[in-house]
Parts: sequence; C-alpha cells; structure tokens
Amino acid sequence: MRLVVSKHLAKMMLLGGLLLAWSAAAEPPADSPKSAITHGEYVMHEADCMACHTQPGGTPFAGGRAIVTPFGTLASPNITPDPDTGIGKWSDDDFYRAVHDGIGHGGEYLYPVMPYTSYTKMPRADVLAIKAYLLSLKPVYAPRPPNEMAFPFDIRETLLVWRELFFHPGTFKPDPMRSADWNRGAYLVEGPGHCGECHSPHNGLGAVEAKDSLAGSMVGHWLAPNISSNPLAGVGGKSVAEIETFLKTGRDKSEGEAFGPMGLVVHDSLRDLHASDIHAIAVYLKESPDQPAPKENAVATAADLQQGAHLYLDYCARCHQDHGSGIAGTVPNLAGNAAVVALRPNDVVIAILNGLSPTGGPIAMPGFAGALDDQQVADISNYIRTSWGNTGVPDTAAKLVTSLRRGNSVGAAGTEAARAFDCPAVGGTEVRDALATPAEANFIASAPDFQLNDRVDQLIHNLRMQRPGISGGDLVDSLNAAYCPYVADNAALSNSQKRAQLARFNEHVLQRVAASAPPVAATVVVNAPVPQNVMQQIELAAKAHHETSQQWIADVLAKHAKSASAGQN
Repeated sequence: MRLVVSKHLAKMMLLGGLLLAWSAAAEPPADSPKSAITHGEYVMHEADCMACHTQPGGTPFAGGRAIVTPFGTLASPNITPDPDTGIGKWSDDDFYRAVHDGIGHGGEYLYPVMPYTSYTKMPRADVLAIKAYLLSLKPVYAPRPPNEMAFPFDIRETLLVWRELFFHPGTFKPDPMRSADWNRGAYLVEGPGHCGECHSPHNGLGAVEAKDSLAGSMVGHWLAPNISSNPLAGVGGKSVAEIETFLKTGRDKSEGEAFGPMGLVVHDSLRDLHASDIHAIAVYLKESPDQPAPKENAVATAADLQQGAHLYLDYCARCHQDHGSGIAGTVPNLAGNAAVVALRPNDVVIAILNGLSPTGGPIAMPGFAGALDDQQVADISNYIRTSWGNTGVPDTAAKLVTSLRRGNSVGAAGTEAARAFDCPAVGGTEVRDALATPAEANFIASAPDFQLNDRVDQLIHNLRMQRPGISGGDLVDSLNAAYCPYVADNAALSNSQKRAQLARFNEHVLQRVAASAPPVAATVVVNAPVPQNVMQQIELAAKAHHETSQQWIADVLAKHAKSASAGQN
C-alpha cells in the first residue's frame, strides 16, 4: 500500500534549501531569556520555519500555507504563542517531541511535510531555543484550515509503518576523522537545513533516497539541482569561495542568479548568516559523495532553435543582450549560467512564463505567459540552453510548458494583503468570468512605459479570442482582478502608493478597452469597486429578474437615465 508521504511533501521545504547556520556554541543560560530568544531566532533561520508556516502575504508564523501534494493538500499550522490556535499552551516536551520526533501536541503522527527526519539531528537546546523565540512573538489567532488528504492518506496511523521504514531518530554525531568545518557543514546540511529533503530523489513512498543524496530532484515544478561534489552536474567544479559567494549573495557569473524558491532563501536568510557557517556548508558540499547526472534526450530541431533565436531577439535581448551577457548588477547573464543549463529546463520555463520578482539585486522580470504560446516558450528555452557556449540539452517540449503553465499560473489572490485591499477573487462570485491570470498581470506589471499599451492590448486580444462576445466591463474587471493581488503583495509600496498604482492601472485598462472595442451601439464601459455584500444583493436582484448581474445593472441605469431625461424635458 502506498503510504502518506508525497514526493513533494518534504520538497516544499526548498524555501529552506541551504538556509543554515550553526547555533551559538553553548546553550544560553537559564537566567538569560533575552539570550535564549536571540539564539532561537538564529536557529529558526537554520531550520527556516517561516517559509512553510507563513502563507504568501500573511502574518509570519501564523500558518495557513497550502502545501499541495499528490496525496492531497495540507495546511501548515499556526506556531505563534496564541493559546487557542498556536503553541501558547505547549510544554517544552510537547515542542521538542514535535520537532525532534514528529509527534504532535495531541500525540498524533505528523506528516513529513515538516522534515522532522532531518530536524531529529538537532540537540534539545537548539529546539527549545526556537520555542523561546516563537513565544516572544505577538500571538495571532489563526485557526488552521482543514487538511484535504485523500483516503487512506487522511488516516495518520498509516504513518506508523512509514516511520518504521524511513525515520531514524537521533541527534547528530560528529565524525572524529573529519575537520571541524566538515562536521559543522554536515550538521547544517543534514540537520536543520534539511537540504537533502529537496535536493535528493525520493522513492515511491516519498522518502529520501539516501544512496542518491544531493543528486538533485524536482520541487513541485522547480528543479532543485545536483549539489553534490560531481564536477559537472554538481558543485565539485567550483571553488569553496565561489560556492560561498553564491550562497551569500545569490549570484555568481557562472551560477547566474538564484531565482524561484532559492532566490527567496538567499534574500530572506542565507545573506544574513555568519560567514563561518556559509564556509562550513561549502566545505561539506565540496566533499560530499559524487552523484552523477542521468542522461537526457534532446527533442528540439534546428528549425526550432532558429525560431527560438528570432523570439529571443524580439522578447529577451533588450534586457539580456544579444549574446546573453545581461547587465551586471541589473539583469542576470544567460550565457554561462548554471541555472540555464541545469539537468531539466523547468526553472527557465517558469521564469519565462511567470517572470521573477526582485530579491534585492536585479530588477524584476516580467512574465510572458500572456504573450507566448507553449511552443514559443519551448523554443526560447532550447535556444538559450544551447547558445553562447551553453552546454544544456535542448529538451524543452511544448507539453512540459503546458503542464508548467497550468501548475504555476497562480498568484497572490486570496492572501491577507489582497483581501485587505478588497481584491476581487478571480473566477469567484465578484468576477465570475475573469480570465486573466496573475501571471498575465505580471506580464504587464514590469512593462516599460513604451511597452505598456502593447502588452495590455495583447491580453485584451487574448481574452476576446478565448471568450468571444465578452463585455468591456468583464475585460476590465478580469484584468483588475488579476493585477490587484500583484500590487497588494508588493511590500515596497505604502498603502497609498498601492491604491494610486491600482487606480492608474484601472484608468489605463479602461482607455485601452474602450479604444479597442468593436463598434456597437452606444456601449459605455464603467468599472467601479463594489463591496462584496452589495454585489451579493445585486446578484439576488438579478436572479429574481432572470438576468445576469450585468444585464440587471444596465437595465437599472437605463431606467434612471430615462427618468432623468424625462425630468429635464
């Protein structure tokens, strides 16, 4: 029987990736709570608790992050000090048992989406230091959404057999035959950093394949690359200093720019770690077992690559330059970029489709999901993987792009930030026919001024092709519904700046929709924010008249216009 451990459960922790650091040398004194809290905050960064216990745009550590697996969806719990929905009533033993042994507060087996199989290597002092830090935070009342696991995976008792097979509890034991740096790095990589949970293949039951540790794997649709000592597929061909630079800054001429989940790891955590810990990680990776890369088959033809070259010049060369050199400190190089020539092209495809958010270094990259079809994305990917001396395999197939587009065209809709701005829910009752995805909104978001009209017009055209006869109001609502969460989740903007940006975007879309509207009799496009309770009343009234919401509003406006006209006469 397949037990409840997904190939993606532990892998969701890529946002922890190599987020590591050795805790203070000794356990903080019992009479020094401030010291314990400071120590705990650092150890928390080692284990990267925030990544999974914070939903996008949500309150840190309040949980609610949806983790999708082939066996169902789990929601991360609240770990703030709230006594009812968090860990406010947990004893030290409760917390240690959960982190170190995978046993919950109520004695239930925890799903290994939390990598306690790695955390078990952490000493009790470090685990309880994390608890001290979490208890110093502001309590947040945030009930955990229910898990939606398929039968029989919703029965936690099935984990008993899995634990017997794959869970080996016990704290880290240093190897006396190795250097202090190697032992420190081994602890960080294998323990709190849980790097192997993402960067190692998993068996059919979701457990890490120990014999292939650090050989690389897939994290959802992202590639967690080989980070073993293999000189070609892994990091063996890099110097310790080069590995340190990439981990600390997220960029290197040969490694390129850390993006996707790993970009967040560097931005949120790795860049703040002690230099000695970064060094220890690099030393350990350089001396880890050599894991070769599997062979891949090429799929692109010469014609495909030629088409990719033309598309690259049209869509990419303005920023990345004709020869893929990029712009130092602003636009990553594609030539000689390890991420571009990685074992699988997934990361390149996702970047083209959805764009990349800025992480403290380069500028944001717009997504092109709304401008390029699946074959065009594949052609560009294959071209850059094989050009300018790049040695990647041109193995990006259109069907791969199709699957990645479907799996990644989701944005921040539904986050706390989006709800705070009353962003309409795409596909919900407020914008029932909304078609533009957040990925397509991202296509617009970072457009230079001289390209904005073209990009908005392209999306409007796409929407009209997908839904012939769609009204101008639905077009405006659809694009605003997709764009609003993108702005709401931009932490760099103040609330007033966000509202101003949303207003400018709304006005611009109105103008473009009106300008491109087919000739019809006296059609007026109006877009205005409507509270949800008012929208519900409108829908009820429309239903009573056997009309759509738009038809009912149009009739009411026409009736009032007629009355106003009669009054003037």
